[in-house]
Amino acid sequence: MRTTHPLRTRSAARPRLAAVTAVAVAAMTLTACSSGDGGSSASEESLRFGLSAEPVALTTGVWQGSATNFMLTLIHRGLMTLDDQGDLVPGLAESYEMTDDTTYVFTLHEGLTFSDGSPLTAENVKSSLEYYANPDSGSTLIGGLGDISDITVDSDTQVTITLEAPNNAFLEYLAVPTAAIVPEASLNAETPNEVGAGPFMIEDAQAGVGMTLTKFDGFYDADDVALEEIDLSYYADGDARANALVSGDVDMIDYVTWENFDRVGSTDGITLDATPGPFQYVQFNTTEGPFADPLVREAVAYAINRDNALTAAFQSNGEPLEGVVMPDDEALEGVGDELWSYDPDRAEELLAEAGYPDGFEATLLATSQYTFLQDTALSVQQDLQAVGIDITLDAPDWSGRLEKGAAGDYDLAVSGDVGIVTNPSYLLGFVTPPDNFNRSFGYENEEIAAALTEGLRATDDDSRRAAYEEAFDLFATDVPFASIDTRDQAWAYSDDVEGFTNLTGFHTFFSGYTLVNTSLNR
Repeated sequence: MRTTHPLRTRSAARPRLAAVTAVAVAAMTLTACSSGDGGSSASEESLRFGLSAEPVALTTGVWQGSATNFMLTLIHRGLMTLDDQGDLVPGLAESYEMTDDTTYVFTLHEGLTFSDGSPLTAENVKSSLEYYANPDSGSTLIGGLGDISDITVDSDTQVTITLEAPNNAFLEYLAVPTAAIVPEASLNAETPNEVGAGPFMIEDAQAGVGMTLTKFDGFYDADDVALEEIDLSYYADGDARANALVSGDVDMIDYVTWENFDRVGSTDGITLDATPGPFQYVQFNTTEGPFADPLVREAVAYAINRDNALTAAFQSNGEPLEGVVMPDDEALEGVGDELWSYDPDRAEELLAEAGYPDGFEATLLATSQYTFLQDTALSVQQDLQAVGIDITLDAPDWSGRLEKGAAGDYDLAVSGDVGIVTNPSYLLGFVTPPDNFNRSFGYENEEIAAALTEGLRATDDDSRRAAYEEAFDLFATDVPFASIDTRDQAWAYSDDVEGFTNLTGFHTFFSGYTLVNTSLNR
């Protein structure tokens, strides 16, 4: 048994730019047939994977949760990607060059195709990135790609991208799984985004049961991909998922619930691979009612007992969070760390100032599918009732949670998420449109967005720090969301699995990228 726990407890460090290096993996001839029932009927030569949720319809450019991000890392690629150390490296681009602070020239690998056999050219890069840079598309990549001012196709394999201003997170946004280069036909909200240029392609899918992925021989690094097949079975229940791994029905699972950390980690032949990164928070419907008032949102932020929530949901496998998660960056040390403390008296004062001295009733959206969100919601419910807000819980399944969150069908909601990148600009997604399931519905703050953008475009440390300090002074009183805690996130796998890495911090949900380096030893 091996258990890995990085010592670092803040979010992931800024990704380092690395040279393209091929990871040599011995080729294996693997064949399998999908079990589809959570059983063990798949061939021993197939990676049998227990996935925590059935991926929702793959909508181009839209953040849809960890299970969907995992799928995107397998069947898609963008111009950039992450290697097995979490370093930022070229993906579909064989190389890139910055000719000045705002101009990037990307050269694609020769002979790229999509999994349906159609060619992938610089025209697809142009159409995909223009779609993601358009706010009307519903893209959740605007914070990094909205600065694109021009995309010029120089040839079938070369494209030049010009930005309106410097953007120190631009390349990392190109590695986000939702920034994949896709066929023209996928560039809409209705067409499932299932045709990609990643290392695997969808061979078969059974709704509610599982999915079989097979190796895509047209992938640019196909010779170095050892796995021929990944057999996915859906295990929504955390105990059942852990049981499947411990019993040998699957080789690997993507999300170990915290109550199973000790059991899974102490099982011979299994590695529990945990890293800090994701964070929990309360989001608000700000379109009408009490939570349209920033005083009420601030009251919620002061009412939350973060230590209790951390114990209830994660058995203290995480840290209380009184501000926002920031990257490990000496220039930004301490910025945004302390915005709200646990102070129920202050919460009651703010409610009275907002005109609610006797409190009010509200509905708190959670989900029945993930225990940690249920337990977090119960803790928040208790805290808010203590200051006079009478909370009724609403806990649909995960698909229902996504639908209600996206439609604003709630007063408050508990969420767990990571930043889309490890740059503070990830917070732009919380303060600028479009709405999505895990941001405060109807919320927008142009002043915070302007300060975050100034930090994103800054070219020296002093300017960056000043910009983010301004942003978080505003954040503290307008409260786009109320932080609760961070959590340790674990994958687990048998000793037969070699080469997989749980990427640190925010990148943990992008760890599917490292399955290109994974092989089976049995």
